[in-house]
Amino acid sequence: MQTQFTLSQLENDTFTPTNVRQLFTELKEQELQQFSQDIDIYQLISQRSHLYDQLLLALWKHFQFDQQPTLSLIAVGGYGREEMFPLSDLDFLILSSEPLSAELEQKIAEFIQFLWDCHFEVGHSIRTLAQCLEEGKNDISIATNLLESRFLTGNQQLFDKLTQAIYQDDFWSIKDFFVAKQAEKNERYQRYHNTAYNLEPDIKYSPGGLRDLHLLYWIAWRHFKAKNLNDLLTFGFIYPEEYQALLDCQTFLFKLRYALHLVIKRYDNRLLFERQLRISEMLGYQGQGNQAVEKMMKAYFRNSQQIIQLSEVLMQDYQEQFLSPSCAKTAEKVVISPAFYLVNNSIQLQCNEIFQTEPETMIELFLQLCRYPQSYIHSSTLRQLRLALLNSHEYLSKNSRARDYFMQIFKQPQAITRAIAPMHRYGVLRAYLREWKHIVGLMQFDLFHAYTVDEHTIRLLLKLESFAKPECAETHPLCYQIYPTLTQRPQLYLAALFHDIAKGRSGDHAELGAIDMYDFAILHGFSEQDAEFMAWLVLSHLQMSIVAQRRDIHDPAEIRRFANIVNNKTRLDYLLCLTVADICATNETLWNSWKKTLLATLYRYTKQQLEQGIAVPLDYSIQILQNRIKALDIMQPMLEKYQIKVNDVNQLWQRCPEEYFLRNTSKQLAWHAEHLCQIEDLSNEVVVLVSSRFSRGATEIFIYCADQPQLFNKVVRTLDAKNLSIHDAQIITAASGEVFDSFIVTEADGSALRKPRRDEISQVLTAVLKGEKKIPTASARRSSKLQHFNVPLEVRFLNTEKEEQTELELTTKDRAGLLAMISDIFTEQQLSLANAKITTNGEKAEDFFILMNHKGSALTIEERRLLQLKLEAGLQ
Repeated sequence: MQTQFTLSQLENDTFTPTNVRQLFTELKEQELQQFSQDIDIYQLISQRSHLYDQLLLALWKHFQFDQQPTLSLIAVGGYGREEMFPLSDLDFLILSSEPLSAELEQKIAEFIQFLWDCHFEVGHSIRTLAQCLEEGKNDISIATNLLESRFLTGNQQLFDKLTQAIYQDDFWSIKDFFVAKQAEKNERYQRYHNTAYNLEPDIKYSPGGLRDLHLLYWIAWRHFKAKNLNDLLTFGFIYPEEYQALLDCQTFLFKLRYALHLVIKRYDNRLLFERQLRISEMLGYQGQGNQAVEKMMKAYFRNSQQIIQLSEVLMQDYQEQFLSPSCAKTAEKVVISPAFYLVNNSIQLQCNEIFQTEPETMIELFLQLCRYPQSYIHSSTLRQLRLALLNSHEYLSKNSRARDYFMQIFKQPQAITRAIAPMHRYGVLRAYLREWKHIVGLMQFDLFHAYTVDEHTIRLLLKLESFAKPECAETHPLCYQIYPTLTQRPQLYLAALFHDIAKGRSGDHAELGAIDMYDFAILHGFSEQDAEFMAWLVLSHLQMSIVAQRRDIHDPAEIRRFANIVNNKTRLDYLLCLTVADICATNETLWNSWKKTLLATLYRYTKQQLEQGIAVPLDYSIQILQNRIKALDIMQPMLEKYQIKVNDVNQLWQRCPEEYFLRNTSKQLAWHAEHLCQIEDLSNEVVVLVSSRFSRGATEIFIYCADQPQLFNKVVRTLDAKNLSIHDAQIITAASGEVFDSFIVTEADGSALRKPRRDEISQVLTAVLKGEKKIPTASARRSSKLQHFNVPLEVRFLNTEKEEQTELELTTKDRAGLLAMISDIFTEQQLSLANAKITTNGEKAEDFFILMNHKGSALTIEERRLLQLKLEAGLQ
């Protein structure tokens, strides 16, 4: 690639910020046009770095600093490494042998202002040698920047003094430098949930990003004065195979970051959804729909995982070789098997070639890691493991001894934490399971799944294992209670391992995964009964979540249907634990008190149904009575405080339908009664109660009033106008025409409403329902991310044999005012709503409604057909 940007041009009369800015703009446009998958990224980066050098050297001369023998101009940071991308900061140090005069300070200010006027992001510092060393001693980031110093022009001797000083132990010793950089890495990893598999990763800072490569360079730079991959290889810090792997990963990330910087206008390193399609096209990925993005991201995640593996191994190897070598020489060697021995709790190889001559020992390694809970894998063992995996051409599951070791792992305490998660991290799980290989780095292009399929699965397994820990008693009380009673944990773990293993293939992933699960179980010596049970868990892993969140779990018929699916309490227990872990592992913010309540209620009802027999519908009369008794107990202090009589409460409750006592907890019943019984005449009242006490993580809105036309429409339009998300709507209307409706809502970010917002919502809803305020117009809020997703509209009528009500399930793309639009259509068709479950999974809305026509019965075939047409026309 050629450019007219030369030093000679910068020295003539056209050397102005405007012209410099124009030249760099033209360079970026030229790069954008010519950028392709075959481009030499190192040439691009080198060219940019050289152009910045030209600019600073010309500018230095332009301001006559070349006549100042006390100054040295030094590139630092990424510029010092000569890694300049289109939006990289221009970092440099002006080093002075003595304090600056006022005149010189002014000239330097003009020098920097010129660069700002060129619209460069300038990171500069002006220091004496003493100041550099003092500040560098106190700040590891400054010390690292100085380590990357590259001389540009000026006083060479002054630069040499700086270089000599920063390699002395009284600046940063080798050990202190290593410890500080490791701490930096750990803190950075925590910011990204210790995973590279976030679906909108930061190319630079996410685990497995460029910072992990820089970390290797910095450690080697401080110890060997090695400045790049070639130097690392020359000094023997890395093997040739590791050099090639790191080079390939670096090249990929460099291309990705360069393309990103060409596309965006402001400095950023995040691969946001709205950027991924354009960048995938620039890098030459092809396919229908989101396939190009998914291919690019799969390549990104695999490269990131490679970097994480190598970074971990090399950092550990450095520590063992150079920071604590004497301990290993004097330690006792403990043989733990023909393949391995322990030294200072590190697992080492009896023979370096054993992984290649006896491949099953790659699985045995992780079994030993479980058997010796204080142990860790020595870096030399990890490096040999990596070499063996590179040369492995057959899946380890075909090896009978490997299968035996693999199954023994699942019988060990902390099997997931100690073995399965590390096996995934080091690439062994992919070498063992053919099916696993296909989901490594497989992203799901949506806003619901926060992780790739493989990362989600490992998190699910870790969550299952955590149910045995006391700290789970509060967040997951039911799972904490049930989990210790599960006697077939290996079967549960393996079903979890396979639950999403068929993602990315054509067809139903649950059905395909169940087939894979069955075949795996038979191959690994499970009985026919166990194999069928594990396959059933995979096949049914979504059922409990769907019923709890998108069906009416207070409908006896729905409970009987679900009870028929699980068939017995044993399956119910296993499915509950799998379901909760699956939800928690999908997204950090997905699990909340509301979901916990739904699943606990479904579990309780289903357990009761199974105990009394599936053929007999549940009798809720005892549950209703218990709820009323408990509510009165809760209300005792309130009865005295507000001088409410028990008879007043009973008179109120006589007007309520039975389902009111079933669909509300005793705490909710007490809350409602406390307020309603203080009102002498309820006949013309509108009561709106808003509290976050009863749905931790969400807020409940309770509405009492006489029924009125378009009530649901008024409520959802008002809440939408206030930017609230509705998760559940419970519509209860007494025979006398009184309404006892409840809505579960959150702020747009998923949080519960704070006190001022609760008061605001109560006031505006009361005013709207009293007719004192007009129904608000739809919210103008929009999500910029949603425009990049396409969700086909699906309208399904369920259980159409019902005569009293019609069940409607609707799937469509989420958008501002969606529920209000749906409500408008219901109103237009003169339909009344009995219940609603509002589920938003990322960009997808999956809503469930129970409707009745104007006659108070289920919709006719014609009415269903007309409603479907209206919904398709209104929501497309």
